[in-house]
Amino acid sequence: MFRIEKIGEFHFYLKVLGTFPPSVAERFIAEFNEITKGLNNFSFIVDGLDLIMLNLKSFEIILDFLKKNNNRLVRSAYIVAGNPVLDKEAQILLDRADSPKRKIVNNLEEARKWIGLSKIIIQRD
Repeated sequence: MFRIEKIGEFHFYLKVLGTFPPSVAERFIAEFNEITKGLNNFSFIVDGLDLIMLNLKSFEIILDFLKKNNNRLVRSAYIVAGNPVLDKEAQILLDRADSPKRKIVNNLEEARKWIGLSKIIIQRD
């Protein structure tokens, strides 16, 4: 599961929960493309603290998505601390996406600073 929330003019927050099978990865990409349609650039925070694992096929889907958006990306931060396997998967994913605009961080505060927001208000369900 996932939830996308707009947290700034062109800043987005993505909360990822549980597993991220290919069908969810594809749904995420479709939703994200719809939300960012018409934007020349964007930044986002990926909160993966509640992510359990990333399916290999999902990894490939997300990698392709990241590469296609390198030109529109201002900055993105990935919070995956606390899960050594995901930390390694995330690092491999970001290395292969080939962009210095992406960074793994330890918490929301570091993510906020990296993408350049003065504050973040996230809606809770």
